[in-house]
Amino acid sequence: MGYDYRILIGGKLTKPAKNETMEVINPANNTLAAIVPKCSEIDVNLAVEAANKAKTKWKSTYIGDRSDLLVKLAAIIRAHQDELVPLETMQYGGPISKTSKFDIPFAPAELEFMAGLGRSMTGLTISADPSARVMTFREPVGVVGLITPWNFPLVTAVSKLAPALITGNTVVLKPPSCAPLTVLKLGEYVVEAGFPDGVVNIVTGPGGEVGEAIVNHPGIDKVNFTGDSFVGKRIMRLASERVMPVASELGGKNPMIVLDDANLDAAVEGATYAAFFNSGQNCGSPSRFYVQDGIYDRFVDRFVKAAGKIIVGDPMDPKTMMGPLAYNTCRDTAEEFIEQAKQEGAKLLLGGERPNTPETINGAFVMPTIFEVYENKMDLMQEEIFAPVVGIMRVKNAEEAIELANDSRYGLCASVWTMDYRKGMLLIDQLKVGTAWINQHLAIVSETPWGGQKESGWTKENSVLVLDEYTYHKHIWINLDEMPNTFWSNRISLTD
Repeated sequence: MGYDYRILIGGKLTKPAKNETMEVINPANNTLAAIVPKCSEIDVNLAVEAANKAKTKWKSTYIGDRSDLLVKLAAIIRAHQDELVPLETMQYGGPISKTSKFDIPFAPAELEFMAGLGRSMTGLTISADPSARVMTFREPVGVVGLITPWNFPLVTAVSKLAPALITGNTVVLKPPSCAPLTVLKLGEYVVEAGFPDGVVNIVTGPGGEVGEAIVNHPGIDKVNFTGDSFVGKRIMRLASERVMPVASELGGKNPMIVLDDANLDAAVEGATYAAFFNSGQNCGSPSRFYVQDGIYDRFVDRFVKAAGKIIVGDPMDPKTMMGPLAYNTCRDTAEEFIEQAKQEGAKLLLGGERPNTPETINGAFVMPTIFEVYENKMDLMQEEIFAPVVGIMRVKNAEEAIELANDSRYGLCASVWTMDYRKGMLLIDQLKVGTAWINQHLAIVSETPWGGQKESGWTKENSVLVLDEYTYHKHIWINLDEMPNTFWSNRISLTD
């Protein structure tokens, strides 16, 4: 708790200009976890200035050298895993069984993947005219502002940072104010790895001040944001004043469709894991279940029993399967949705309350909660709750399930559970989402793209497609004729 966290500006680990601080609270017990720097617009200006100063040289740095730095950073993160895992767990409540097996290991793996991917990056050659050679080169955007969320603090930061850097951009990164600890440590590792001054800059503070200062700064060439749709819309409005591009990975209200011919064991296992993994604080979690008549009663019975066996407790305990929500407001919001669902006639099948044990009583906990729902227009089925709270509806057939699944302003992901793969493929063709699984939910790896449509945003994280988020194609036309080809040929003489 007494660790002296520093921001990173221009290659220097430093304190904010106003020397202000803010508290990071451990959501498992609402005790003080750390005191960290609180930046202002002054620090954003300094960070953007440093990034702009560094961008020309970084862009012209040999791709192999950029790749080597990413690999070196990956190695440093691995060497510090034992330090990072408890920090990640403490700052947002993700169980240590998860942060040790997914969050922290994912970061170096992503850096290594992007280090290799960048080295195979190409442009295009175009057969447009026999008298010319036409091609495109990928150019970095310039200075990219990265604004990242609290539900996977290090994962989401590195998922944006790695492709931005390998493609030749410099970065101003703002981690979540409630969970910045591992990203601040990342700043130390960036210095240790030897990145040139100003290539990576990290500033911390409230989104309303620091985040907006990044979005509004004329020295920022693009913003990449992950978070809720409300904030995403505001960022796009602000960016529109400068016609600045915004990559947005926003909210989700994701459906899981379980048909009569599904493997019941697999569907229950997948539903229980995906719905309550990370306490439901995952934009890809399924929170709307549409289950066909023939399997409905058996699925619901098994699902409720399985969810009831989830171990909720101290996230530092390796046996814990589900920890707290990230902070008290998240818990309070979830409880408001639970009470509203009860008042609107949804039937509570499981949970709906806080755990009452010595290790959870002071934390931001909500038990796994399952409702049986009769109306798809209820807020429970339309609003992103971002908590372990889900609704289940009975459907007559696949067509009804698809209609209800698409009845949402979100379009991030969905899954269909059936042993008829032909039918499954035909159904996912009808789903208005960016990612669709058959007999799986929440399978996300570096090699596969992640992103949605509608109010879930339109960016792509991960995979080869992420290169398009941080580069643009510069078109080059090289004329091979002695004279240019014009419509005025032979009508204008350059000599008398």
